[in-house]
Amino acid sequence: MTLHVSLFGPLQLRYGGQEIRLRSRKARAVLGYLAISGTGEETRERLVGLLWSESDEDHARASLRQALRELREALEAAGCPHLHPDRLSLVLPPETVQTDYAEVLREVDAGGVPDRLLNTALLPETLLQGLDGLDPAFRVWLLTVRQGLQDRLARALEPRLADASRPAAARQLVAQALLRLDPTHEEACRALMRSLAAAGDTAAALRTYEALWTVLDKEFDTEPTAATQKLVAEIKLGRLEPAALAPPPPQPTPAVPLPSRIALLVEPFLLNGVELEQQHLTQGFRHDLVACLVRFREWFVVDGPALPPPAQTAQRVSARYRISATAYRAGRGISMVLTLSEDESGICVWSDRIDLTLETWFETQTRIVRRMAVALNLQVSSARMARLAHEPDVSLPAFDRWLRSQAMIFGFRGDVWERNLALLHETVADSPHFAPAWSTLAQMDSGAHIMRPGVRRDRTKENRALDNARRAAQLDATDARSQLSLGWALAMAGRHAQAEIHMRLATDLNPLDSWVLMSSALFYCFHGQHERAEELAAQSMEMTLLPTTLHWAYQVTLRYLRGDYLGTLDACDRAEDVIRTLPAWRAAALANLGRHGEAAVSATRFLRTVRDHWFGAMPPTDEAVMDWLLHLYPIAEARDWEKLRDGVAAAGLPTAGRRHADW
Repeated sequence: MTLHVSLFGPLQLRYGGQEIRLRSRKARAVLGYLAISGTGEETRERLVGLLWSESDEDHARASLRQALRELREALEAAGCPHLHPDRLSLVLPPETVQTDYAEVLREVDAGGVPDRLLNTALLPETLLQGLDGLDPAFRVWLLTVRQGLQDRLARALEPRLADASRPAAARQLVAQALLRLDPTHEEACRALMRSLAAAGDTAAALRTYEALWTVLDKEFDTEPTAATQKLVAEIKLGRLEPAALAPPPPQPTPAVPLPSRIALLVEPFLLNGVELEQQHLTQGFRHDLVACLVRFREWFVVDGPALPPPAQTAQRVSARYRISATAYRAGRGISMVLTLSEDESGICVWSDRIDLTLETWFETQTRIVRRMAVALNLQVSSARMARLAHEPDVSLPAFDRWLRSQAMIFGFRGDVWERNLALLHETVADSPHFAPAWSTLAQMDSGAHIMRPGVRRDRTKENRALDNARRAAQLDATDARSQLSLGWALAMAGRHAQAEIHMRLATDLNPLDSWVLMSSALFYCFHGQHERAEELAAQSMEMTLLPTTLHWAYQVTLRYLRGDYLGTLDACDRAEDVIRTLPAWRAAALANLGRHGEAAVSATRFLRTVRDHWFGAMPPTDEAVMDWLLHLYPIAEARDWEKLRDGVAAAGLPTAGRRHADW
């Protein structure tokens, strides 16, 4: 028999017609997690990190055993044999479980509109209701799953809204479902208004508009777009053209699949007379704008001077646009003119002038993204915009300091490390609830030994990075940066299984950010999961369109540790030594290919480069440099670390006596 699990609303279990009650919320959370996971299997170590993230390991494991005991006894009392715990993991085979969550997804994927979606407002927010406050890590996981469900349902339904080949009644159901899912979805609102007006129910069409107006005014302090207001005016006056009521004729199916997305190039901003002390504002605004744009699935974002040629992007790109900006002094402030234009013709489709101030930073960013979407005839609902471009709780002076810190990181130099740390500490002292500052602090502690040759890893920095990263994740659980910083802090501390939870969360939270994917790929590479690393890296490169030298630098490590030495050399060539350790990886790859003369040359260049930028207390002898290199990375598997050690040894670099995890 099948175990029936209701995941929407409070978790409920039934087996053979009998209800199974669980007293412990942690026991319900364990079962809900297994039922949603898809694989039905999880390690005890990851469950401990998910549900007892703030407890010491002994207490957490004892609490897990207690929750599993209650869960096992409750299932066995009902005669359910499907749960299989062992010393290391817990298994609930997916084929033995039926959930309403999976049923909704199956019906939507099959082209239907589930009754549950029509009958329940904001359905994803009801998933595992009442379990949000169990643990900060579990809350983050649950928020991410809910957001993923929201996006998946919207992606499945939105194309059907404009599919003229579908019956009008079917499209009306889709519009209703989208509005239940997202009450601010104006495209769905307009479709439903047209459908109701076409059926002669003008009153219902107007009620639909009033509901939209109310939620936009109450929740977002805004009003419907001009297109929606024009439509309601036409309905009220009876001026809606018959052609607007009837569905357009079906379009012929193209012989070639339609290109996937628009490509947006964000060019380097031009600075005219902007003083050095103010340039971090324009640099920070550009970086922040790119980071916001990449979170929307409607477009590719290219950060650089030019788009790749059309032959390179093939059918992946439907249209090509560029965002240009010129910043100039305006009195004591900065003004900026932004332009969105077609790449080939140069025709301007949108332009705006803004006064760049900290006071209006987030409002300006949101306005720009929305107006770009309108100019490109793309729909972005107010609720989705609010989720993806929200204003953090931060004072203006603290935000200014954080922007200066980010500017230092983007063009990083080891000699400004201490100054950067001081800026960040001032930022968190002034605005202790500003999550990005805490995640940046964690990032600096996690990477201090990598960015500053000669600096060693130590437990003090590892523990400090963990504390700061946890603080960031608690303050903003849905920020992928917080999850990445916590994942890397855990990895540096050798807690790879717990780190994997947060890497999964980061990629789930922002699956369209190529840097999130590439950073997670590097983690999985160090964790010994090379197939997963290759999969994420391929996704990152696929969506980047124009990979940067840093993208290729990450590929060097990924390719070397999976044994692709020719691919390593190709990635080294493309990375252009953007990271100082790359000549060592090149030397190891060349040595593995038997090209020992070239390997020796690259090894010598590595030693010279590191000596020129040495921050260690000890002299940069060959042995000291190799001690530093071989302790850098949180490589979990000894065989992977030995692959690097043996490769550089074959290139002639001293490695005698060095062992895995010996730091």
